[in-house]
Amino acid sequence: MRQLSAGGVYDAGSDRPLNVVLDGRLTGVTDWFGPGNHFGPQEHTLQVADQAARIWTLDSAALPASLKRVLAKALIAADAAEADATPPTDLPDPAALCDVDHPEIRRAAVRLRRATPASTAEAVLKFVHAMPYRFGAWQERASDTLARGVGMCTTKTNLQVALLRAAGLEAGFVEVPMPTSVLGKLMPTGWLALQRPTVKHYFAAVKLNGVWHGCDSSYDYASYRIFLEMFPWMAHREEPVLTEGAPYIPCLEIQHADLFDIEVVESIGGEMGKKSRFLTRHFEALNTRVDRARGAHQKWRKGLEMPAADATEGEVRA
Repeated sequence: MRQLSAGGVYDAGSDRPLNVVLDGRLTGVTDWFGPGNHFGPQEHTLQVADQAARIWTLDSAALPASLKRVLAKALIAADAAEADATPPTDLPDPAALCDVDHPEIRRAAVRLRRATPASTAEAVLKFVHAMPYRFGAWQERASDTLARGVGMCTTKTNLQVALLRAAGLEAGFVEVPMPTSVLGKLMPTGWLALQRPTVKHYFAAVKLNGVWHGCDSSYDYASYRIFLEMFPWMAHREEPVLTEGAPYIPCLEIQHADLFDIEVVESIGGEMGKKSRFLTRHFEALNTRVDRARGAHQKWRKGLEMPAADATEGEVRA
């Protein structure tokens, strides 16, 4: 285990190292690695970016054959998972991303339909809101997001609009500028430094009794509680509630904006069709940070714990 201060230079330390970044961010000429990312020998020098880094390094050449096989399987599985989460080179047609007519979207909309348009819209809001917030590529269809069960503001909004339309309601997209600082603990400092002072945020809107009502499903309970560390006075909006005459748009409330002063558009396919400038592992580094902030890793650690009396010598050593 190595601790490197900000600005420090990474030294491989062996011919065949396997490195896992636990904290901080290492940057190179063309790439960077963050929490949860692993890497081997590097052609270019890596330097610690904005904050101290903690790196676990294993000399794979010194492992016995049995552990080398285990390590190889783990690395193959990690590479396969990253490949599976990487968008294809040929992206879907942006016009087809909000695939309202997909059978699974239709089925979900039927299950979410309620007695009134307002109660139906709220049911859709709560359904999509409950999906964990996860950073990732945004070039995916609404049906893909439904299948994955996680998403970020663009993909969750796209799914929400598809479900609202499939349920027979008039729905659209809203784009608003959000100060990058509002993202707070959801993003590491180094990632925030790569962004502009403001970022684009998207949420859905549904027309109720002739009036557009914003209904932001982006942040689930866990990620919203991270925001509450910065905006404790917004605790009363933790529960997503949408009724006629009362939109649910925390991002605008934080900025003390008029909740009815929104511009609704038919599609954000042009924005969702753009290729990301970040790699899949960059998104996963962010998701590692989010999981830690929401405490998800504590459940994983607890599952690994066992009473000392019940553990064999080999299990304790492992």
